[in-house]
Amino acid sequence: MTFSSFIYATPVSLLTICAAAAQQPVTQSNGLLQAIGMKPDTVAPLTRTDSLQLNRETPGSTGLTAPRTNAPAAGNRPNSRQPDEDFVPETYYSAETDNDNAPKTGKLSGRLMASQDGKTKGVPFASIGLFRAKDSSSVGGGLTDEQGLFSIPNLASGRYYALVQSIGFEPKTLPRIVITQSKPTLDLGTVTLKQATRQLAEVVVQGERPAFEYTLDRKIINVDQLPIAQGGSAIDILQNVPSVTVDVDGSLSLRGSGNVIVLVDGKPSGLTGLDRQAVLDQIPASNIERIEVITNPSSRFDADGGAGIINIVLKKEQASGFNGNVQLNVGTRDKYNASVNVNARFKKLNLFGSYNFREDRRFQYRVSERQNLFTDSVSYLAQRNDAIRRRVNNNLRLGFDYTLSDHDNISASVLYRPGYSYDSEFETFNTLNANRVSLGQTFRTNEEREPQRGLDYKLGYRRTFDKEGRELTADATLSNNTGTEYQNFTNTTTLPPNLLASSFLIGDQRATNNQNNRVAVLQTDYVEPLKEKQKLEAGLKYTYRQLGADYVFENRDDNEWVLNTAISNNFIYNERTSAAYANYGNELKKFSYQLGLRTEYTTINTEQRTTGQQNNRTYVYLFPSAFFNYNLSQAQKMQVNYTRRINRPSVRSLNPFFDLQDPLNISYGNPFLNPELINSFELSHLWTGKSTSLTSSLFYRQTNNEITRYRTLRDDGITEQTYLNLNRSQNYGLELVLEQELTRWWKINGTATFFQRTIQSSADIPGLLTRTNKSWTGRITSNFRPLRSTSIQVAVNYRSPFIVAQGTIQEFFNVNVGVKQDVLKGRGTISFRMSDIFNTLQFQIDSFGSNFVANTIGKRESRIGFIGFTYRLSRQNAKDRDADSDRQSDDGGGGGMNN
Repeated sequence: MTFSSFIYATPVSLLTICAAAAQQPVTQSNGLLQAIGMKPDTVAPLTRTDSLQLNRETPGSTGLTAPRTNAPAAGNRPNSRQPDEDFVPETYYSAETDNDNAPKTGKLSGRLMASQDGKTKGVPFASIGLFRAKDSSSVGGGLTDEQGLFSIPNLASGRYYALVQSIGFEPKTLPRIVITQSKPTLDLGTVTLKQATRQLAEVVVQGERPAFEYTLDRKIINVDQLPIAQGGSAIDILQNVPSVTVDVDGSLSLRGSGNVIVLVDGKPSGLTGLDRQAVLDQIPASNIERIEVITNPSSRFDADGGAGIINIVLKKEQASGFNGNVQLNVGTRDKYNASVNVNARFKKLNLFGSYNFREDRRFQYRVSERQNLFTDSVSYLAQRNDAIRRRVNNNLRLGFDYTLSDHDNISASVLYRPGYSYDSEFETFNTLNANRVSLGQTFRTNEEREPQRGLDYKLGYRRTFDKEGRELTADATLSNNTGTEYQNFTNTTTLPPNLLASSFLIGDQRATNNQNNRVAVLQTDYVEPLKEKQKLEAGLKYTYRQLGADYVFENRDDNEWVLNTAISNNFIYNERTSAAYANYGNELKKFSYQLGLRTEYTTINTEQRTTGQQNNRTYVYLFPSAFFNYNLSQAQKMQVNYTRRINRPSVRSLNPFFDLQDPLNISYGNPFLNPELINSFELSHLWTGKSTSLTSSLFYRQTNNEITRYRTLRDDGITEQTYLNLNRSQNYGLELVLEQELTRWWKINGTATFFQRTIQSSADIPGLLTRTNKSWTGRITSNFRPLRSTSIQVAVNYRSPFIVAQGTIQEFFNVNVGVKQDVLKGRGTISFRMSDIFNTLQFQIDSFGSNFVANTIGKRESRIGFIGFTYRLSRQNAKDRDADSDRQSDDGGGGGMNN
């Protein structure tokens, strides 16, 4: 990272340091420069007793400059100096200024402009530091937005000057800034910057985006700053994200609820298919820019997902010229991944592309015991399943952005995703009597392979207008995912025929499952700034989702394969949702609010073609949202919000056909399920100190018509599992997120969520499903920087036991560690990570029904070591990286999920 980029990352704090350094002897100044990674200054700074004097730019200097100032010679009186254009005599100011006890009601604003490519444009992401004229102490600062606008609030009456810095432009001092009680608001109008006449020398210093960023409405995880995620997938990242827990099967929950929507670049993806979490294990961490966790989305977002939204933002570089990086990771037990990310920018055209390869082989096992409690007998069933699962994924992504005019921009991309999976399973079923004496065993092997292919197409258009803030965007996405699953079963038994379940077929069977998933989205969004601080947002969206699964099952009979119509299954799911929303926002000094309303009209058609069974559902719901923000001070903010959301039944929960892959534990869906309706409330407080930040949130979520799995035991010893609507459930609790800088080289962030969950059964469902318990989750991440080029990260995760409708999921705990070392003068990085270093991560559930109790323990390979190397084809400073990332958000790269 260059020194000038470090200015961008921390403009106020760095300028304050430099101001202090300028007033010290040169030996102390050089010590400070060396401490932050800069070359010693060869020119002693000029001094003056009453004003800030920064070093002039000289050959071999650091690149931080201020406008030239004529300081008095040694021994001269202060009033004998000759000021240049930037010096302001003290007699200029009003006697009303410099009142330290005055209320901080002042505000400074303006716009930075510059001539670029023959056109005058706003200068985005420029650093502005504000200083008192009497002692050069820092009082605030900030960055300009994309249009070059800036605003510095909460100023007391006084005399100030500002220092503006931006890479590629000459620095500029803005003198004669006076804030008075009679005129607390000062608009500087247009401030013009000049382009730098020569390239400043690049100096590498320590300074980068944090791994975790917290705001009132979302948590942002910058993946490149997570050593513990290097070489992994999105699942590995989310195992270390506040508020999120991931079980042994990769299923997510957010604040104790599993109703989570997963988006890619702010849109649904064909990757999700029949399983909303499937996307997470297919996207390598090297292809992810950041992950956003939104616990209570506003009406701009899709109403689906009761617990919230997890948005995966893919990388899309936009730096000038040719840039890129290459990464290679090797893990224990045959795990490999590699990636290449490049982009080339030529004025109006930006081309970007990436390729990612990932091969992953993991073992897992599942052990369960069920006690069958019949009126006249007791028996036991013990099962053990051992499996090796191998995944090979490829991702090839190509795209471009093109600036049609000053106001028009288009973007397009295509993502090609061929993949292959191969699973090998061996399962033992042991039937025991009441004395736990074995009556016989049944053995089942399964060899499964699945080639698959996916294509995602995206097209976007963005138009801005002469009126500041007015914007129109339109997006179209099409995502396809196809695959064929091939299974070969072999079943043998030592059980007597009278004890063998009729559904357990002895001998050889095979099955094919053709899956074809398609998701299409059309949407348009419009933003209209109104008078003063008011803003109106509105949008339309249409989503079409078609998911199909054609399952053909055959038995081997006398060396011939015979179709088994009792198990074969062809299920088609079609969903169409039309949505419209409008949001109105306003800002009144320290108070701001946003009121919104979204309506969604949904039709769902399901067809079980094997049996001819069809089911059609149509419903319309309104989804209001309200957000109220209050800035208690510059360091404290509060927000209270309310949203209404919906959780539509999944395809698997609606499919009525019997799944007999586990013949002693069969399952089927319920086509008559109603969607869940969720009312969610949140009260949040964000406090930011010099080295500490604390976010606290009280939340309450009520879910009506909660969908739950329901399991019963038949007289023949086989369990059936289906899905039911309960009456309601309630989750309420407190979440705390703390970031603390303990020393210059040691930072920690931690999160703890305490909540109580209550499940209430409806009148037609057994009362044993009415339950309540208290639970909590905790996570602590320590970040160490013993050297400027070395990063060490240790994460500790814990979740206490929590309830589901028919059981309790026991606690789980794990520790992850990661190390990154920069080499080759910053162009390369060597990384190492070890997940679950104590091998403690496992899944255990104690479940029950009216006539059975059961215990299941599942363990997936989780203690994995990775070593990797990353090489950057060109170094881009942090200011450009951060600015590009912000532009990506606004251009539909995920941050602007106007759904």
